Amino acid sequence: MKIAGMLSGTSLDAIDVAVCEVRFAGGRVDVRCESYAAVPFDEHLRARITSALPPAAAGALEISALHAAIGEAFGDALATVASGVALDAVASHGITLAHDGDAHHSLQLGDAFRIRERAGVTVVYDFRSADTAAGGQGAPLVPFVDALLFGDLGPCVAVNLGGIANLTVLPEGVAFDAGPANLPIDSYVQLRTGGVARCDRDGLLARAGTVDETVLATLLDDPYFRRPPPKSTGRERYGPAFIAVQRDALDALALADAVATLTALSARSSAAAIREHAPRARLVIVSGGGARNPALLDALRAQLPAAHVAISDEFGIDADAKEALAFAVLGAMTLHERAAGLPQVTGAAGSRLLGAIAPQGLAVLLERLRREAGSGGPSGPEKHAQ
Repeated sequence: MKIAGMLSGTSLDAIDVAVCEVRFAGGRVDVRCESYAAVPFDEHLRARITSALPPAAAGALEISALHAAIGEAFGDALATVASGVALDAVASHGITLAHDGDAHHSLQLGDAFRIRERAGVTVVYDFRSADTAAGGQGAPLVPFVDALLFGDLGPCVAVNLGGIANLTVLPEGVAFDAGPANLPIDSYVQLRTGGVARCDRDGLLARAGTVDETVLATLLDDPYFRRPPPKSTGRERYGPAFIAVQRDALDALALADAVATLTALSARSSAAAIREHAPRARLVIVSGGGARNPALLDALRAQLPAAHVAISDEFGIDADAKEALAFAVLGAMTLHERAAGLPQVTGAAGSRLLGAIAPQGLAVLLERLRREAGSGGPSGPEKHAQ
């Protein structure tokens, strides 16, 4: 089936769209990304989203309006990337407005029916609620797909360096949010430059700076790093609120030194988690926006001298597209009525069929998928992907 995976990550820099071919046959899941693009947000909409994020006291009417506007923006982004493509379905993770894994609730915005109006096909959405209803954290969900993509490579770790750093230890299937990746870097750069810059492009600031070990020691004393899995985190912990607490110490440094210190925070916290939970791994496969930050990659490599730290591009998975590709796979799992997610990762009572469906021609699609898959469809992440 041809399915588009969509999301906007913690950094809220763009809407990621990956058009994928996903096939279920003979007990295998094969996935190939045919096209990918990151479509920038309209600046006014991005500002509205940012102003509604916790701890802001956004009203119900504004949240409702944002839900509609984000759905329209996702639909428009899809039309830009998939123009002329005959899609079978869309899988949209939307935008996470609020997440509290410990309390088992999470809220994603982006009206799937408005996406359906623009796409004219079935839309799968709301991937976290089934897991949180079963007592899970609702995240991370991508490790299920990491096991499909990289499970044959032997002892390794898949690391997604988005706003947050997510780890998947294979073949054990241990996975969790290790802590921050780009989010505190981006948040501080935006704050310190008055919004003139939104990130440390190509790691140039970090490379020009020197890590302040005293400030870094304070940052690494965050109790989240000492919590055992399952655990998940997000903007609520490592976004602007985190920077606000540390701002005096960071502002006392030159900008480049402050960014170098925050980059070291991301690298060292991720590396510490890898050493603790994947001591046998000699391969670390990095994806996400952080894979394009040479300073962050070099810092991670310096902390893991015994491992080969590679970008997922080397294994045929575009580092920028991987999360959108992952939701295309999760959407396909929903349409094949196959459970996804890893309960040992999220803490749920068991593996659950994820996602809700905004149907369009659904009966015809499901019948075709049943014929294509036959009786040998996959039942879990031990199957393979390419």
